[in-house]
Amino acid sequence: MTPINEAIGPEDLAALEAALPRKWWSGRRIVTAALIAVALAAALYGLRWAAAPGVLTPAVPHYVEVPAMTVNLRAKGGERRYLKVRVVIEAASREDAAAISARLPAVIDGFQSFLRELRPQDLGGASGTYRIKEELMVRINRAGAGRASDVLVQELIQQ
Repeated sequence: MTPINEAIGPEDLAALEAALPRKWWSGRRIVTAALIAVALAAALYGLRWAAAPGVLTPAVPHYVEVPAMTVNLRAKGGERRYLKVRVVIEAASREDAAAISARLPAVIDGFQSFLRELRPQDLGGASGTYRIKEELMVRINRAGAGRASDVLVQELIQQ
């Protein structure tokens, strides 16, 4: 048995290949078309995602500075203990920041009444700070001020 290369000459082989019908969707073309389709879909999705309002540009928070407060703590046996607190209120929008600033005396009054009821042991650890932040958020909402998204503790000193 002779190999096909010896039985058919190179010129005859080229003529036979030219006479065969070409497959339009060969394996290489299918893979290339699939990659192009995926790239096009990703590009279109990316453009739609970038055009969505607020997706790529997060809301810029607005801050309201609260003056530093020093309050007496409820200590046992008549010993004098003080707490110095300085916080910044993070508002969700400019309008909320303006509303909080307008109601700041009421907010500070709510802060003062809460902070004066604290005991030194209430301030222990990260959980104490977290509870204080949560309670200050409640006091902001009770004052009827704008919507605050967070209370940032700048200073919390106990003496």
